[in-house]
Amino acid sequence: MNYRHHYHAGNFADVMKHILEIGLLQALHKKDNAFCYIDTHAGRGWYDLAAAPAQKTGEYLEGIRKIDTRQAKPSKWVESYLQNLEKLKSQFGKAYYGGSPWFALQNMREQDRMVLMEWHPVDVEKLKDNFYRYPQVAVHHRDAYEGLTALIPPKEKRGLVLIDPPYEEERHDYPEVVELLAKAYDKWPTGTYAIWYPIKDRAPIDRFERKLVKTGIRKQLVCELCVMPDDNALGLNGCGLLIVNPPYQFAEEADKVLQWLMPQLSQHTMAKASVRWLVGE
Repeated sequence: MNYRHHYHAGNFADVMKHILEIGLLQALHKKDNAFCYIDTHAGRGWYDLAAAPAQKTGEYLEGIRKIDTRQAKPSKWVESYLQNLEKLKSQFGKAYYGGSPWFALQNMREQDRMVLMEWHPVDVEKLKDNFYRYPQVAVHHRDAYEGLTALIPPKEKRGLVLIDPPYEEERHDYPEVVELLAKAYDKWPTGTYAIWYPIKDRAPIDRFERKLVKTGIRKQLVCELCVMPDDNALGLNGCGLLIVNPPYQFAEEADKVLQWLMPQLSQHTMAKASVRWLVGE
């Protein structure tokens, strides 16, 4: 595995993913009983954008740096996201940006639990260093495709699984993700699953969606943000978050958030954002 998220931290895809992640976690607060958050590709937990990897790509300049914090916020999710970032900066420095585990930690209660998996040998050690002080958090040096099904259902019976693979070989990764979701859903059909995916070309996404429909899993919601036309050959044009078992009224709130983000993160006049049901009830 060669992927290192530090090169991409804080880009437009991170901004979208982390705000929607917060929305999913805050929905779990509506009940007092505990939930479990599971992150299959956790990375380091947080990142220094002034360090060489982020500076080499500069992707954060088209992401978090473009968000106008002075604008009226469309949702509590966005307010929480910005507050969570400010807390990270106050602890580590103004150049820092959070990964998914950081935002999860800020949106957990005392009774909740977090399980983080990371396969890269360097990043998992950094992840352990970052989270050892939090008793709610368990870090596993483990391959997600084996680890997730071994760890569910959690004892809490409620929770969120974030599946965010690197997609280094997309022709293999998309089918593997569908297979992982199907196996996990068989073991824990009441959990909420959020699968992030890149949009570089529409054809592989169409095939991905057909495979998802064939699983027979109901309640599949697609949230997408494209900052470039989705057939642009130059690179990452957009991203999506497929959510299984989304909370009540999540779709409506997610659409408000994406319509707010789209003009700020746009890199082209054909930028677009959408929320739609791939499979309904």
